[in-house]
Amino acid sequence: MPTRFKALTSQPRRFIMAIMLFVVLDLSTLVINRWLAEEMSRDAVAINLAGRQRMLSQQTTKALLQAGDATSTVEFEAAIGEFKAAFRLFEQTLTAFAEGGEAPGGDGTPVILGKVDGEAARAVEAAHRLIAPLPPLLAGMRPYPAGHPGPAAEYMMRHNQEILALMNRLTMELERDSLHQASRLRSIQTGAFLLALANFLGIVFGMLRRVRRAEDDKQRWRELARHDPLTGLSNRKGFSEAGVAILSRAQVENAAGVVVMLDLDGFKPINDRYGHAMGDRVLVKLAEKLATAARATDVVARLGGDEFAILCPTLQTAQDIEQFCERLLAAIASVPADLVPDCPLGGSVGVARYPQDGYVLENLLGRADLAMYTAKNAGGRRWHID
Repeated sequence: MPTRFKALTSQPRRFIMAIMLFVVLDLSTLVINRWLAEEMSRDAVAINLAGRQRMLSQQTTKALLQAGDATSTVEFEAAIGEFKAAFRLFEQTLTAFAEGGEAPGGDGTPVILGKVDGEAARAVEAAHRLIAPLPPLLAGMRPYPAGHPGPAAEYMMRHNQEILALMNRLTMELERDSLHQASRLRSIQTGAFLLALANFLGIVFGMLRRVRRAEDDKQRWRELARHDPLTGLSNRKGFSEAGVAILSRAQVENAAGVVVMLDLDGFKPINDRYGHAMGDRVLVKLAEKLATAARATDVVARLGGDEFAILCPTLQTAQDIEQFCERLLAAIASVPADLVPDCPLGGSVGVARYPQDGYVLENLLGRADLAMYTAKNAGGRRWHID
């Protein structure tokens, strides 16, 4: 039943709506705060790894110098091992910054870095170019006499400050981007609050309109629940509700009528040959034909698949029943001529009568169904009365 205006505008309802709004606002704020915290945490990790890059650039140079000063193979191998570990970590992290991806974190646990852009990307690209010549310089490297650093160490000493400056630039750009990102997220947070406030005002001033719309939607869904979405005819639920009401009145008035069950003959070849889309078109066309063949007082329904039912509350005499069934068969036969002329379509029609078969709809449908199968077993494309 319609909601009363007084109930809609009562203080308790508005109070509950206000509470719900602030709950949503609080939840939204928590979500945005969590998002902000996660973004800042990721930024902090990236900034920390960029700082580690500066340390690694110094460590690689130091390890190469130690390799050049090594007085034994053991010392040389240890220094080269330290260099390779530091250089590998430096290169992996640089690649993760350049392309976005996984890099070892400070505790060795993998972390995901986002792809940098702008000045940070240019700094990473320049660092990649600087370290590119280093691996070939190590190929075939052997211990040098004490005091001779070797070509790889000499290269790193020449470019160490430049690499260090690039990593400093990367760190500063990440810090700047982090501040910008935090500012942007806080703007979103503020926007969310303003949006919640606007929604609150919308709830206050639009409450009646929304309720009316909800009532209209509810009524429309009730109607849709009673109709077949493909053909627009009544569905089983709609047919049942209308049929029970009609039969209840008929029983009180001792009125007569019939229930007709209809099943198509030759429909499966249409689906098999032309596909279900064409089958649906045939069903829609058939529904139009049946609605035209029926009278204004009749209830026409699609019960499912290619099965239809018609309740005729004023169809009484044997002659009228015969004429009506022949009209239905003619309507069915005319459908494929418009769409699939090479696939003839027919129908098997069963009829149950009331009051002879009672006034219970399910019983009448059952008897009409039996009569329909009698017609089908006799070859189809005919009608049979129970």
